[in-house]
Amino acid sequence: MRTHDETVENVSRTSRLAVVQGGENRTMVRTVDTDAGTGSLRFIDTELGFDVHTYYSPEGVFEYDRTTGELTRMPGENWTIEGVATQPGLERPLRHLELNAVETVTVGGEAAVRYNVTGIRNPARVPSNTASGHVTVAEAGYVAEYDVTRGNDAFTRRTRYNLSELGNATVTRPAWLPEE
Repeated sequence: MRTHDETVENVSRTSRLAVVQGGENRTMVRTVDTDAGTGSLRFIDTELGFDVHTYYSPEGVFEYDRTTGELTRMPGENWTIEGVATQPGLERPLRHLELNAVETVTVGGEAAVRYNVTGIRNPARVPSNTASGHVTVAEAGYVAEYDVTRGNDAFTRRTRYNLSELGNATVTRPAWLPEE
């Protein structure tokens, strides 16, 4: 994942990570605009009933709870582009997968390789013993997207990730943030 992190570091982008297990869904959409020095995070968790949108700007951090309508202002809050942009746990669903390169595709105008997930390497080392899906890695070395389902007799978890607007994502002041 170091190549992924190095390739996308300090680059405007949008990433979406969704985890579905049972009837629950946890989704995080992160966008950073390195030119404007702004970022946004939308966090939705159906199990916990969260739907929070956070806007990061040079003026501070502003969080809007879409379920309650509550707005929290944190002027002067320290934050970094990479702190907002980094998807925690991005690599976790990719650990111990058996992969097979199946085709060359185009992602954002550049060549990429799509790998099919064929199983789990060393299933005794992880809770899941089955895996399916695919992973797409751009020629530049970043993970462009994946859709991986892992499980065993007790659970099934599907994790989807995609990176978009690499180099040209924008974040503007949200409509829910009133002017001062």
